[in-house]
Amino acid sequence: MNNTYNVSEKLFQLNDFSKKTRQDLHKIPELSGEEYKTSKYCRELMESFGYKIKTFEGYTGFTADLIVNTNFPLVAIRADMDGLEMPDLTNNEHTSIHQGCAHNCGHDTHMTIALTTAKYLAAHQDEMSANVRFIFQMAEEDMRVPGANKMVELGCMDNVDEAYALHNDGALETGCIHFNDGVMSSYGSAWTLDVYGISAHGSTPHKGLDAIRETTRLIDYMDYVVAKKTDPFSPAVFGCGMINGGTIPNALADHVQARGTIRSMDENTDQILKKSFDEIVARSTAGGFKTTLTYAGYPAIVNHPTAHKRIVEAARQFLPEENIHSEGKPMTGSEDFSYMINATKDKVGAMFFLGSGNQAKGINNYLHANPYFIDDDCLLVGAQIFINILTR
Repeated sequence: MNNTYNVSEKLFQLNDFSKKTRQDLHKIPELSGEEYKTSKYCRELMESFGYKIKTFEGYTGFTADLIVNTNFPLVAIRADMDGLEMPDLTNNEHTSIHQGCAHNCGHDTHMTIALTTAKYLAAHQDEMSANVRFIFQMAEEDMRVPGANKMVELGCMDNVDEAYALHNDGALETGCIHFNDGVMSSYGSAWTLDVYGISAHGSTPHKGLDAIRETTRLIDYMDYVVAKKTDPFSPAVFGCGMINGGTIPNALADHVQARGTIRSMDENTDQILKKSFDEIVARSTAGGFKTTLTYAGYPAIVNHPTAHKRIVEAARQFLPEENIHSEGKPMTGSEDFSYMINATKDKVGAMFFLGSGNQAKGINNYLHANPYFIDDDCLLVGAQIFINILTR
């Protein structure tokens, strides 16, 4: 990695603004769908820069447009706003003031980069070669809460030609970016399984239907599906992270709820996993149990070749070539930004990972780590890439 990178002098003038904004936002994390203070903070800044704001009744997400030439394409920049339901252990002057909620995925970083980019563009409209729509999105973290898919439904992507987003990565050094052409994230779904049986005394199990035993059977079967029904050259993950059921040790449980995730790298594998799960649930119901299965999830992010090229070109204007990892592997996590890419006119869009770590400063943590730190020097790096895309 090469540490010799430089943002423009004009952008560097926003360094103090950028760092203060990130620290302000870090103090007020809010859960998915409840980003009231956060949305107000961002919205008021965007209004002060001169952007045209569009809100959506009943939701915290909003858009902010800057139209400089009706002949230019419209490019969207997404910034997610929600925090995580966990304590903030950073223990510094800008630690979360909202107990039990923290920006341990770095969405404060994403919003700050968007706000910094927006402030710069508003002051340098003569440099722009595209119109821009900033999308401040609610509820990226919780698949069960309406997020990008709802904002698309409400019209946030209307008339958008291209869409871009970034995600910070504290395990990657500031000044580096990582992304790839094609599939960038997994098809990911959170599943919830409810199994209702019949309670009976533990000494007479034949008089009941054991919901615990049935639940474990269903989960074990899905491990078989991964091993025997999916292509070994196509990654597939089935995971169960929560099981709750039963009331006393000497009685059969009459209800168990289990929750977990399904992840894959192609649509066919995703469908195999879900179809197989649905089939075994149907057989459970036929066996006398009342068994239900629900999903909430995201399609994969597929970086379009045109958008991939734009990011490479934007980064090359100020980053050393060895810092631009543009042919990396996709992440096994999932991201609802995929809905926004798929809603552009020709699915032209891309996401990249922005290095936010700094070994020399002791910052080298993974997403959702606690405490979670970022190197504030990454903020202008992310903003410069977005600016270069919009001023090409």
